[in-house]
Amino acid sequence: MLVCWLALSLSFLLVAPVGLQAAESDAGMEQFRDGIQSFENGNLQAARAHFESAVAAGLTSSSLFYNLGVTCYQLGDYPAAETAFRTLLDGQNGALVRYNLGLVALGKGDQEAARDWFEQSAAAGTPEKIRALSLAQLKELGGNVVPPGRQPERRGYLAASEGYDSNIAGLPEATTSREGGVFFDALAAGTFEQPAGARSRFALEVAAYARKYPSDGSYDTRVLQGRLGWSESLNDGERGAVVSVVQSWFDGQSLERRYGVEGYYRWNGCVLVGSPDQCGVALAAATVDGGSGFEAYDGQWYRARLHALKYYGSWRFYGEYALEINDRRDQRTTDEYISVSPNHHTVEVAARYRWQTDLVTGALGSIRHSRYQEPHVLVASAGESGRRKDNRLEVGVLAERSLNSRWLVRGEWLIRDNRSSLAQYGYERQTVMLTLEGAF
Repeated sequence: MLVCWLALSLSFLLVAPVGLQAAESDAGMEQFRDGIQSFENGNLQAARAHFESAVAAGLTSSSLFYNLGVTCYQLGDYPAAETAFRTLLDGQNGALVRYNLGLVALGKGDQEAARDWFEQSAAAGTPEKIRALSLAQLKELGGNVVPPGRQPERRGYLAASEGYDSNIAGLPEATTSREGGVFFDALAAGTFEQPAGARSRFALEVAAYARKYPSDGSYDTRVLQGRLGWSESLNDGERGAVVSVVQSWFDGQSLERRYGVEGYYRWNGCVLVGSPDQCGVALAAATVDGGSGFEAYDGQWYRARLHALKYYGSWRFYGEYALEINDRRDQRTTDEYISVSPNHHTVEVAARYRWQTDLVTGALGSIRHSRYQEPHVLVASAGESGRRKDNRLEVGVLAERSLNSRWLVRGEWLIRDNRSSLAQYGYERQTVMLTLEGAF
């Protein structure tokens, strides 16, 4: 078990108090420092008491929970160690957390759970030291281990949802039914990842999604997507490129097929306001072929995205700006012209808070301004004519509870309000959804 003790000792040294935020309570900070001193003096019981007092005083830094988890582990209180480490699963050191949870599972005698955690912490793209330690543990457990950098990976994802939609929607940005109804969602995805070098890899991803409205099948939707990507881990982040094919169906008919490319770059740590832990930029383009009866959607699609991610104690904050440009054929008849070529500007923010190891709540909000390239021309009975400009506000809340290391259940409530310069495109919509989600 030398590997176990080495990693936990390293994890303790890696989380020195220099990372603490100045805004934390003075009482909590003092207890944390006393805990560090007690640990260094070999008094583990006193160290644990100080760390727990710091938590009670309101201190929420990741350093505190790492040290509490390590101390509880060395005291042999594996359930308490697991509780402390699980608090950090969504943080920026997720690979180390999963490795330590594997050690905790070994301490509890649960080799199956330990193998699951070590397989996650051995994933390509994780820090090499953590990956090497994880592979060593898998080898000791009798796993089929391939040398670091050469291990193919397979991952799967399943989700099933049931919900209520107060205003069932049709084609993208086109129509709403003004009627509510129950819906069922299903999503399945799989990834095969093949390392191409010490830091680079290829990934093949396939995903299928379907939404069904039992009360009105004319709004049923299906999507099938395939992606082939390359990525490379760098000292300061990651870069990559993806080619994709996406086919969608609406009311059982082919809506559109997209052939796209995307390139991205992500940085670990950014010189921006708030000092985000990660930020990134992505550029994407696609050519779109509309299905029979949907030829108006033929054309090109472009998108640029900027995002930033910040962890603060038990909080996770995310922000994104996206510019989307559509250049479509549009719908033309003898008497009418309808543009389906909007330019979208979207700003989105989201926050999540981990109350307990297995309970997360969150909220999100977004504002999108849309402007269509050409004015609509309609006969009076079909609606208003003129250039379409929309402003859409979206807010939502969610709660997640983990059932185990692979399954969780999530509840969501989303409110959307779209104000349009053309009356026929204004709408309000609320969606409530309950989801069972699993990752393998």
